[in-house]
This record gives sequence, C-alpha cells and structure tokens, in this order.
Amino acid sequence: MGSAPAALADSSQWNHRADNRVIYEVFPRIFSPQGNLKGVEAQIPRLKELGVDVIWLMPIYELGNEGKWGAYSSPYAVKNYKKVNPDYGTDADMHSLVNTAHAAGMEVWLDWVANHTALDHPWVSQHPEWYWSLTNHPHGWNDVWQLESSNSEMRAAMIDALKYWVSEFDIDGYRCDYASGPSTDFWRQARNEVNKIKDIAWLAEDDSKPELVSSGIFDYNYAWGFHDRLLDFKDNGNIETLRNACKDLNEGNAYRGRSRMVYLSNHDVNQDKGGTAANLFGDKLKPLTVLQFTVYGMPLIYNGQEIGLNRGAVSLAAKQDINWNAKDESVTALIKKLCELKHSHPALRTGSANAGLNNIQSNNGNVYAYSRTSGGETLLVVLNFSGSQATPSLTGIPTGKYKEVFTDEQRDFTSAATQVSVPANGYRVYSTANSAQGGDDPVVTPDPVDPQPSGSLSINVLDFTGWNSLGLYGWGTNLPEVFGSWPGQTYDGNVTYKGHTYKSFPVSDSYSGSDYNIIANDGQTHESGQEVQCDVDLLTLTGHHYMMVGTNGGAVLDANKTYILLTDDYSWGSDRYLYTWIKDGDSEYTAPGTPGWPGQAAAATLTTSDGRNVSAYEIPESLAGSELQLIFNDNSNQNSVTHSAGDPLEYFATSTGINAGVYTGVSDLVAESSDESLTVYYNLQGYPVDNPSPGAIYIAVRGNKSSKVLIR
Repeated sequence: MGSAPAALADSSQWNHRADNRVIYEVFPRIFSPQGNLKGVEAQIPRLKELGVDVIWLMPIYELGNEGKWGAYSSPYAVKNYKKVNPDYGTDADMHSLVNTAHAAGMEVWLDWVANHTALDHPWVSQHPEWYWSLTNHPHGWNDVWQLESSNSEMRAAMIDALKYWVSEFDIDGYRCDYASGPSTDFWRQARNEVNKIKDIAWLAEDDSKPELVSSGIFDYNYAWGFHDRLLDFKDNGNIETLRNACKDLNEGNAYRGRSRMVYLSNHDVNQDKGGTAANLFGDKLKPLTVLQFTVYGMPLIYNGQEIGLNRGAVSLAAKQDINWNAKDESVTALIKKLCELKHSHPALRTGSANAGLNNIQSNNGNVYAYSRTSGGETLLVVLNFSGSQATPSLTGIPTGKYKEVFTDEQRDFTSAATQVSVPANGYRVYSTANSAQGGDDPVVTPDPVDPQPSGSLSINVLDFTGWNSLGLYGWGTNLPEVFGSWPGQTYDGNVTYKGHTYKSFPVSDSYSGSDYNIIANDGQTHESGQEVQCDVDLLTLTGHHYMMVGTNGGAVLDANKTYILLTDDYSWGSDRYLYTWIKDGDSEYTAPGTPGWPGQAAAATLTTSDGRNVSAYEIPESLAGSELQLIFNDNSNQNSVTHSAGDPLEYFATSTGINAGVYTGVSDLVAESSDESLTVYYNLQGYPVDNPSPGAIYIAVRGNKSSKVLIR
C-alpha cells in the first residue's frame, strides 16, 4: 500500500513446493502496453520457462476515483471487491488467465486489501458504521478510509468477497496487504471460512506480528526486516552485518519451521525506495540475487527484475510500461538458473525442511560465503561484493567433492583452508550432489500428494488390531460375497493416506454402488464360535474408503475427516469429552468449528491389541496448520493445560496425574534431545519425523515433559 509499513479443479498438482515456491509479482497496468489481464496471460509461457511457480497479481478489482493522487487510481483503493477492474478486462479474461496458469502448472494469488476501501466505495454511504473513521485517513493515505475489523457485518461482507474469487475463479492464494491492520481474529475467521472451499495459500504483508505466521493463520510473511538490512549493506558494505542478517533470517526463532518471502524489490520498494532492484543495488545486484535465491525462503521476482530493468521510482498511480526489449540477458539467464536450483537442490529447501545456515570464514572483507546441507547435499555459496576479482581463503567448508553449478568446475574441498576465485561483483555456487563423483543432479522430492490405490474401488484400513494378519469379508443382502468366502481376502499391499500407512483391499468395479457389511478378521479359519473378528460398518462401495479398525471394530476414519486420538485409561464412564482451544496473546477461545465447553464426545472408541482404549474425536479440516491446546475431560475431572514460563507456546500436560496422553502406539514418548527449547514431532505411530507432511496429525514434544497436537 504505497509507503505503508507495510466446485473447483483439484490444485494439489500445483502445490508441489509448499514452502519452496518462486513467486512473481505482476502490476497489470505496467506489465504490457495494453495494461490488462490479456497482457499478463500472453506472457505466462515465458514465466513458466523462467521457473515461476506463483503469479501474484496486484489488485485487479474496480478502483475508486475520489482522492486519487496521480493520473491513475492506486490499486490499493478498492471500490468493488467483487468486480474486475474494467481497465483490466472482464470476468472471462480473468477466468482465462487462471485457466492458462493452471494448465502451465502455476498458481495464481490475488492481492487482497482488507484494511481500507476507496473513498467512493458503496459501503461508505451505506454502512458508515463499518469504518474506523470517516474523517481521518489511515497513515496519510488520502484516497482510502480505514475499516473497523471488529464489526461483524463488515467481516461477513469482506469474507464473502474473499470466498467469491476462490469459488468463482479458482484462485490459489491471497497476498494480504497491510496484514497487521485488521485484527488477528479477523484473519483467523477469514482463513477458516475461505479454506472450507479450497486449501489456498496465505501470505501476509507484515513482519511486525510474528504470531500471524507462528499461529498458522498465515502460511508465510514478508522478510521485511531482512530487506531493510540489505539496503543498509548496500549503503555501508559491512560483510559482518550481512552475515548476521542472513543467519537471523535462516534461523530466527520467531519463524522457525516457516518459510518467508525474500525480495530485492516489489511495488512498494519500486515506488518508495528509489526504483528497480538494478537501480537500487547497482553493481551488487547479481551477488545479491544469488543470495536472495539461496540463503532462505521463497524468492520474489518483481516484474521486470528478470530482465535487469534499470529505472528509478515509478508511482503506483502512474502507467510507465516495462520495456521488455531493454533486456540484460545475463540477468535473465542467472535468474532462470537460480529458479532451477531452487527447485532441484534439497539443500535449498526451506520452512520445516530447512537445515540451517553455516557461515564460512573468509580472510577477504568483501567476500561472504556460506553453506547449507540437507538431503545428502551441501551447497556452498561464495559472493564477491568488490569491483575486482577476489581469491579468498575460506575456512570451515564441509569437506567433499563439489562441482560449480554455473561453470561445471570440479573441486575437492578437503583442507582446512581453501582458496576460491570469484569474479568482480560475482559469485560461485558449488554442490556436492552434482560433482563428477556424486552422480546426477538431485531432484527434490515434492511434498507428498497421496497416491490413490489402483482401480476405482478399494477399502483401506489403518490396522490397530495387533493380529498377525488382517482379512476383510464383505456380504450384502442377496449380493455375492465381495471378497470371496470366509474369511475373505487378506490385504494386497499398502497405501499412504494423510501420512499414515493403510492396508489396502482392492474391490472389483462390478460391485460399484452396492451396500456391503464389512467384517475385519485375522484372516484365519477357526472353529465355529471361535472367530477372531469385528464388524466394521455398512459401506456403499463408491470409491476409495479409508477406515481404522481396532479389536472392537468401528469405521472411524474416512477420506473427508480429521481425527485426534486420545488414550482413555481410566474410569470416566461414557462421558469423555475433548475441548479444543487456541491461545492468541492474552486471548483464549474455542477452536473454530469445535463445540464450547466441555467440548465434543468421542465419535468412536477402539480397543487396541495391548488393551488400551482409544477415543477418536473429529476435528474440522479447516484447522489444518493449527497448533491446538486440548483439555480431555468428563465435564468434571479434567486435564489441565500448563504454560512454561517465558515460552510463548502452550503444551498439553497431565498435571492432575490422569494418564491421558495422545495415543502413539508406543508406551512412552520422549524427545531425542533433552533440550527443552527443541520441539520434536512424532507421528501417531510414535516415530519422530523431521518434516511433518501436510494432511496429518502429529504430537509435538519438547524435552520429555509435555506435548501438544499439531495438525498439518
């Protein structure tokens, strides 16, 4: 914002690098001579070839005219949230752009302005009570009035508009302008409501409220402070300051496990800080571009940056088209290669897969070097910020055989101090994974998209029975036995769904649409009356069914539900409730979509092979990404939730002595480290995981004293 502090196609195929995407910002007005959506769509093939994953469109909505401070209206003075700016085109043009991007495997994020509207928005006259003030402009932005985010009617209208672009145009995410303006609770409500339609991405233009990201309301935010430190480095050239800034960005506690958007320029920088990245950083542009793509986070390319566009400040209220013919081919080639590296090298993974930053010591005050190691690969980056060639002696390089990714130079870094020659204002990037001895270039394993079993019908069982084998028998009235005669069919193989391993039973398509009673058994034939079995449920065979089976049976899990499982090792009778709550600063409230105190009764209870009772509680999938605090109770006896002094997170504890921990399939759950500042995640089978995958439930344990549930 100017000088601010600043039923759908399945998109899972595009969301393949959830924390590792390359984002491209488009200002449609200046992106092409025609300045419209068609002008953007025409360049999607070029952006795909460049390596872009996400197209972020600056506001494409109808704009106001009152109070404008240039020849054109600011894109952040919105007059109608549910209408395409007529200057940009039509609804059909917007549909076409999104469809073209999706066909190219790219996402489309829209810029959302929730803090304020144009002066001539209809809400001003129709609902003045929806505004914080109609006499004072926020932050001196004279073309907008600030909304009052606590007004429930305004919230409902705003959220309705947010849902409109997802449901009607299948967009994939929102970049939220001035995200620290509206209340945190508004954003939580907005995300919960919108993501019921589709699981979209949320990017906050903010770094003043880390809780927006750490709470899971937003997926990412701006690395705003880091950009300010880059500007300071540009002016003062202090390598030690740069080293510290990069270390803080990569390993900062406030955002640990979260990805952030890293940029050299964007529309605000372009207008308020002196122009394009090339104009702003001058000779330091190329080494800083390498740093932007390799140090941490998701790199942003602001339109024109990829051709080395070099010009001064351009107002958001003007139209100064990008001259695509004035192209610096060396910058384009560099960014294309960096996009390729970002996508293919595990050492550059970010978010929860980040393995940290190792700053390398250099005897040259103009050279900054660092390495990152993950997935069996080390990437070494050496940046020269001087106007002459440098050959620094570097100390602390992880030993191994490397290849330079731009020149194919082979190096064997084995000594304590190694010299590396780097061109003036240049860079070297070495990788162990693509050295001559290291094999082919690595391919980063995408965040998993659970494959469906072969065929169109199957029953898939999460097996808590403890039997040596598992069989399914299916019968229906006047219908053939679906798995053959008793004891039916033993499982054919495993499939993974939402991070868990299921035993899979294929079903012939000939049974499609039929109702069958399913009986789980140990796959053995016993004497009459001695069968080892449990009834599961009556199923209509229509697709791939997912369920959990314990020794007392019950179809508990299916493809559209999320559950929390808790042990029930005490005598509370039939009243066993789970209350789910969230703490935001000093505020505590019931988790959205869950009942108030005492919470919800168990949807079902299973008995495991070791005799433990496990209660299953359904949790709305809209809470995916949330860290939930739990109180297990019978409306009288209950667990308490304790707070560790000085720790901003709450943990599920059993201070009353009641044995009601989360069931993991193991007797004890102890973190691998006694360091109480280190959180280790376990899956429901009790195994530690370094990178919790989406769509599953995990137990977060710190030290060996307490735990909470993390839904991803």
